[in-house]
Amino acid sequence: MNMMARYIRQVSKFFLRDNYIISAGAGLGFCSALAVTNKMENSLTMDVGVVFVTCGSFCLVYPFKKLIIAAGTHHKISLLMIIVSVFVAIFNLIAQATIPRIAFNIKAYIDLITTNCIVLAVISEGLTYKFWDAQKKILKACLGYSIALIFLALMREPLGFGTIMNIRVLPENFPVVVLMITPVGGFFALALWRLMLRPLFVKTGVVFQESRSEEETEATTNGGAPVTSKSQKPRMSKMFIITIAIGILLIISLLININAVSSLNNQFIVLFPIFFGALFFDGLVLSKLLGICPLLNKSRQIDAAWKMGLAVVIVVTLSTSLNWIVYNKALLNVSDFLSTISPIPIRLEKIFYLTVFIVTIATFVQILGVLLRRFAMDVYKQMGQFLELITVNCIVLASSTFTIPPGMSFMATTVTAFGFGLHWLMVCVWLAVLRRQRLFVPVNSWDEDTLAILLLGFMAAIFTGIGLIKIF
Repeated sequence: MNMMARYIRQVSKFFLRDNYIISAGAGLGFCSALAVTNKMENSLTMDVGVVFVTCGSFCLVYPFKKLIIAAGTHHKISLLMIIVSVFVAIFNLIAQATIPRIAFNIKAYIDLITTNCIVLAVISEGLTYKFWDAQKKILKACLGYSIALIFLALMREPLGFGTIMNIRVLPENFPVVVLMITPVGGFFALALWRLMLRPLFVKTGVVFQESRSEEETEATTNGGAPVTSKSQKPRMSKMFIITIAIGILLIISLLININAVSSLNNQFIVLFPIFFGALFFDGLVLSKLLGICPLLNKSRQIDAAWKMGLAVVIVVTLSTSLNWIVYNKALLNVSDFLSTISPIPIRLEKIFYLTVFIVTIATFVQILGVLLRRFAMDVYKQMGQFLELITVNCIVLASSTFTIPPGMSFMATTVTAFGFGLHWLMVCVWLAVLRRQRLFVPVNSWDEDTLAILLLGFMAAIFTGIGLIKIF
């Protein structure tokens, strides 16, 4: 019995220590963990996809590890994402052929394995180890991710549907909790699992209690009593305030005088509801559960939150517009040409659209960085580091995959992408403001990231309730 208990503890330590979702505070892999865990079959499919894509991609890039490591951070990330996108496309085709119903339900999130933080992180880290040692670490991270998704599905599906794997486990008359199958339930379920398991992990030694932060260490005296230090309030420059004021005046003037031009008025009637929905009720964070990993990391400081958010708005809007042009004017035309000369119809836009989107985004971010360094060095110094991080932000790729393949027009795609970017900026700044107010004191079980997830859950609940009101 003691040997069995010891074996179970060793296994749990192997898969749960530094688990990116349940125990660690890194904030990695949260997006898919929240989005697909409303049903067990979706979670298992995502688990298989992550393991397949990660192991396959690593085996392909490992022989060229010296070349990839020497390429630099941004180039390395771009190369890894391109290779990962190829394996994601392969897995997507296999899933559509074998489990078409499940693949259709979570197709958008299978595509976003390309920007899964855990996949990119473990592949990048594995390049610094020997092959089999790296495979061991990759398997540990992927299986830990899979266990976390299974835990969440075990809570959400029975409470939301009364079933597990479509097999009823609760009586028909048992009251279901519809909240658990909504995005709001995803936030609350993840926070609840972390709150329940973390004290057990700390007590049993599966995870270690974090040491105090540097700010807390510096704020202590000889007796150990904390010294209250006055926090500096964020300052806004006069130029920033003037720019915001002019922008508001221009928007008000446009709204007042738009009726004078009938064509603009017609566009406004169509596009404004699309923009309003993308900004509030159909946002990528609170509705689609995407972009959460960088959101949790960059919302620790207000200054970093709005700078990262501004960079996200620019990159999401412009890269999505550029992807629309590449997809509709290049990829579709090439597919039409190949269909005329080939006996087998080949539709490149259904197979390689992910790779094309990733290449376009990475190229655009690189060109934007070069232009900023050449013509606006001060701006680049402010947001240069954030531009490199945006390439792996899943909302950049999601903005293209959610709007372009369904056939939205150029203006509708651009306006939607702009709304998605503003939504991320708005939520990130709001969360940073709430975290700055110190509304909570993190303890052993109430770690800061868990409480940030709860705050996002409350935000999602508010916007979900408002979204039920029919405005347009």
